[in-house]
Amino acid sequence: MPGQRKYAFFALITLSVCLLALYIHRHRQGQTGRIDNILISSAGAVQKHLFYFSHGSRTILDHYLLLVNTKRHNELLEAEVGELRSQIAALKEAELENQRLRESLDFKAREVHRLVPAHVVAHDVSGDYFEIRLDRGADFGVEKGMGVLSSHGVVGRVLHVTAHYSDVLTLIDPTSSIDAIIQRSRARGILSGQSKQLTCKLKYIERNDDVQVNDTVLSSGYDDIFPKGLLMGYVTAVIPSANGILQTVTVKSAVDIYRLEEVFIVFPSGESKKTS
Repeated sequence: MPGQRKYAFFALITLSVCLLALYIHRHRQGQTGRIDNILISSAGAVQKHLFYFSHGSRTILDHYLLLVNTKRHNELLEAEVGELRSQIAALKEAELENQRLRESLDFKAREVHRLVPAHVVAHDVSGDYFEIRLDRGADFGVEKGMGVLSSHGVVGRVLHVTAHYSDVLTLIDPTSSIDAIIQRSRARGILSGQSKQLTCKLKYIERNDDVQVNDTVLSSGYDDIFPKGLLMGYVTAVIPSANGILQTVTVKSAVDIYRLEEVFIVFPSGESKKTS
């Protein structure tokens, strides 16, 4: 029994070797059998799926990289656009400042008083007072009571002074009082601000004084603070008072206080220590 198993084993080995040799011989001759067909079909199917999977993965990866590069490119373009917009804004601001300075220089050239330029560095936003702060103080010879102008007209007068700064009480503050006249009729009154409003009132205008809406209000020059004939505002309303003696005259300031950036401080001739 063991001998028969031994012979059967050797016979199986011999048959397998012969079949393998025959397969190799036929394969080299270009002949294929069922086994070849099965192996080729199986391998081909696997290779086909691997090819499509590899191609699809590569396509997805290419699209992903393309999207990443496009996003990065867009970010760079947006950064460039933002930088260009900033440059344009800076150039526009410089252009507007130059225009304001040209107007200021032209205004200064027309004035006979000595004027010292200053920049507005702060506004009082409390609502109870209408003041501005300038970057010129006692070191520049600024004193309390001096007038302040812009190229558009009267701004106010200096109220407080420190070494490097000064606070200006503007003409729209209720505690401000500036001598004024109506350009057309020469009617004279005192211009003061109105509480918590951006308009002024021309006080002490008698009932018989000729004042009309749209009349121009100028500085009278009698207070020795402002030169005569400076623009202060325009009449917006004229209402007779209840007692029948005076008129209530409302005036809109010619200067937009909260848009001021550059002003001039009025110095009596020979009193400014510095002019820059």
